[in-house]
Amino acid sequence: MPAFSRTSAFLLIGGLAAAAAAPAAAQSYKVVTAVPAKMSGGTTAFIDAAGKRVVEIDAAGKIVWQCSLAAPQFKSDEIQRAADLEWIKADDTFLVAIPFSGIFRIDRKCNVVWRYQTSKISHDADLLPNGNVLHTYGWDTPDDMQAVEINPAGKIVWSWRARGHVQAKWTADGKGGGDQPKRGPGSGQGGGRGEGFAHANAVVRLPDGDTLVSMRNFHRVARVSPDGSVKQFYGPINYVHEPGFLPDGSLIAAQRAPMIVAAYGRGPRRVIFANEIDIKPIRTVEQLAGGNFLLTGGEDLVEIDRSGEVVWRVKIFSGLGVRIRDGLYKAVRVTK
Repeated sequence: MPAFSRTSAFLLIGGLAAAAAAPAAAQSYKVVTAVPAKMSGGTTAFIDAAGKRVVEIDAAGKIVWQCSLAAPQFKSDEIQRAADLEWIKADDTFLVAIPFSGIFRIDRKCNVVWRYQTSKISHDADLLPNGNVLHTYGWDTPDDMQAVEINPAGKIVWSWRARGHVQAKWTADGKGGGDQPKRGPGSGQGGGRGEGFAHANAVVRLPDGDTLVSMRNFHRVARVSPDGSVKQFYGPINYVHEPGFLPDGSLIAAQRAPMIVAAYGRGPRRVIFANEIDIKPIRTVEQLAGGNFLLTGGEDLVEIDRSGEVVWRVKIFSGLGVRIRDGLYKAVRVTK
């Protein structure tokens, strides 16, 4: 397992408390926009990197649940470097990926019920229907795997490495500035940005078994077959984040310069969200019921309808300035 230490393991832990929820920095957040008739409903959970916690709020911005990630077991000192969050409806738990630390499944009592420890983790981790976990690592070197699937025992059952499939010249396709967080453990050279080789920031397992791998530094999304061959590259998409497919088969993703959400298919790109409110950087693009989308933008949580209209906006942070990357990275909608 070249990308994992020998101590990496997937452990089933019963009743291990993840430390009681830390005192809230705020009990509610400012709702800037709300159009209830057009909102999709539910609560919204996100990683508060500054507070090292998972926070869940209602439509009024009030905190309804939170869980501290400050305990030593989480090793969350670099949580601001792209922690991921997924809500698992089946048992109302959360899957949390903490950069350079591991993947943790936590319940509503803040108990860790599953744990996988590895330093080669950041940006995205998804629980698959078969019980395996698919994850990526954005602070990579050319020797690292950009997509890894592990089973519940912690064994790697599938992986994909970008080296040999990407072209160095693609790094020149970037326009404007991408994210440039300070360097840290696991950062590798390459991709023209000095912040990882491919800087894979998302992986998506498709119904047919293929896997989408988003590679920011190459401005491309790869559609990878189970045998590791690349069926298709989508792009260039400037500093691509959060790809997925719309019902019509087109690819949706966030891009930089201009910072928008757009659909890419046959013909010119179709802008879904023109970002006239100037949220940045857009890192979450979650498709919601009824055709709406949940977005994160550094300081803001935003829900838009299918026309791109902002129907809900909550100010989570303010005044981050040059530290805006310490703000929101991922958020999820919780609908029970």
